[in-house]
Amino acid sequence: MKAFFRLPRCGLPGFFLLVLFFCLSCSRKQEAELPVPSAYRENGLYSYAAGHEGAFRSAMALYESLTQDLPEEQEGRGPEDPDFALAIVFPEMLRYSAFRNGLEYLATCFVYGLSPSFGGCTIGHFQMNAAFAETIERYVSLSPRLKSTYPSIDFAGSNRRIRDRMQRVGRINDRQGEADYLAAFIAICTEKFALDDMADEDRLVLLATAYNAGMSRTREELEQVSVLDSYPSGLNSAGSRWNYATIALEFYQGRKKQSGGE
Repeated sequence: MKAFFRLPRCGLPGFFLLVLFFCLSCSRKQEAELPVPSAYRENGLYSYAAGHEGAFRSAMALYESLTQDLPEEQEGRGPEDPDFALAIVFPEMLRYSAFRNGLEYLATCFVYGLSPSFGGCTIGHFQMNAAFAETIERYVSLSPRLKSTYPSIDFAGSNRRIRDRMQRVGRINDRQGEADYLAAFIAICTEKFALDDMADEDRLVLLATAYNAGMSRTREELEQVSVLDSYPSGLNSAGSRWNYATIALEFYQGRKKQSGGE
């Protein structure tokens, strides 16, 4: 998960930062595509994809891989519609690089292992960090319903022991683990922000904004920041000409159109 006011990916020594910067250009060429509509927003998915074709193709290939497993893995634990869940994190999937992720995983193991206060690099397909996982675990531990639904992440956010921290890093870098954290995030935010009665697309915008900007905000704050262009590098970056929630929404709309939905 990325910070809305973007900071460096992690507080690592300069050597790690230089290595990670070098890896930013790494992306895989894939054939998966999403039909481009005749009209689309300048700060949305298709506008971003036009200038980042490699990242777009890689993210679509990753989506195809994940969507085959998510319904089975999340049976009884997540949204009935995997496209809805994956739309929330599709902007993160656009940023995912397997090679860079491997480096950041090792860096997180090292630094988070030494310091419980270190939030960790963003790792895994959905780009979560340890601090985010701790927050989700604390919410789960306070709800009997969530505890029974997500026993695999019911650890109360404990980070005192190195073993606990290393297991957490492993979970957010694992397909099953990150799927559980994402589904729990959706359930928590849907209740916290009273989103049950909203239309799917409106609910998606707020959930995607909460994932990017932080779930500690109020619903009113999320509504305000949802229209700000902060993707991919934060509000203070001149290169952030796209909107996180709009990218998520256009991906979801594209999938619904392709599958014959409304």
